[in-house]
Amino acid sequence: MNPNRFQYTWIAILLIIIGSSIHLGFNPLSIISDVDNSAVIVGELLEFDFSVWDKVLFSLIETLEMALIGSSIGFVLSIPAALLAARNISPSYVSIIFRGLLGILWSIPPLLWAILLVVVVGLGPTAGIFAISLYIMGLSGKYLYEIYESQNASAYDVMHVMGATRMQIAKFVTIPEALSHMGNQYLFLLSYSVRESSILGLVGAGGIGFYIMHHLESLNYGKAAPFILAILVVTLGMDYASTKLRKRLVHN
Repeated sequence: MNPNRFQYTWIAILLIIIGSSIHLGFNPLSIISDVDNSAVIVGELLEFDFSVWDKVLFSLIETLEMALIGSSIGFVLSIPAALLAARNISPSYVSIIFRGLLGILWSIPPLLWAILLVVVVGLGPTAGIFAISLYIMGLSGKYLYEIYESQNASAYDVMHVMGATRMQIAKFVTIPEALSHMGNQYLFLLSYSVRESSILGLVGAGGIGFYIMHHLESLNYGKAAPFILAILVVTLGMDYASTKLRKRLVHN
C-alpha cells in the first residue's frame, strides 16, 4: 500500500473512533471517578459465600447439559444444511435458500434467540437448548459449506463421470473428506456453547446465569461470586481440554 494512503487510512479510522465516542457520550475517565464504588463491589464479590454451593453445582450441571444437547443438535442439523448450501453440490436455487437460512440463524445472537424462545416455549432450559441449537446450526453450517466448497474438484468430476448422484457424491466424497474438520469444529462449538449457555439464564432460559442475575439484583455479591467463579473455572477447563483434543485430531 502507498505510504500516504496507509497514513490517511489510519487517520480516517482514528477520526471515526473519536466521532463515534463523542456520539455515544463515551467517557473513559468515568471508570476512574467511580473507582470507590467499583472497589466496594469488587470487595464484596471477593467475600465468597459458599453456602449456595448446592445451587452452584445444580445450575452448573444444567448449563453443561444445555450446552452439550444444544450444540450437538445444532451441529448434526448443520451437516445436511451445509450440503444443501454448498454451490458445488446443490443446484443454485437450493444453495441460495439454505445460505440465506444459515445466515439468518447465525446473525441472531444466542441471547436474542433465548428471549424469543422464552416467549414461545416458556421459561427454562428448553428455551436455552433451542437457542443454542439454532445459533450453532447457523454458525457450523456456514463453516461446513465453505469446507465442502474448498474440497478437491477432481474427485467430484470423477464421480460425475461415473454417473454418481449428488447424494452419492456427498456420502462417498464430501463428508469423508470433511470428517477431521468436523471433529475439530464440534469440539470448538461445544466449548463456545458452554460460555453462551452460562448467560442465557439472564433472560430465564435456564442455566447458571439465572442465579447470578438473581443475586446481583438482590445486591448479594458474595453469593453471586461462587457462580461466577464456577463459570470461570469450567470455561477455562473446557477451553483447555478442547484445544488439546483439537490439536490431537489435527496431528492424527
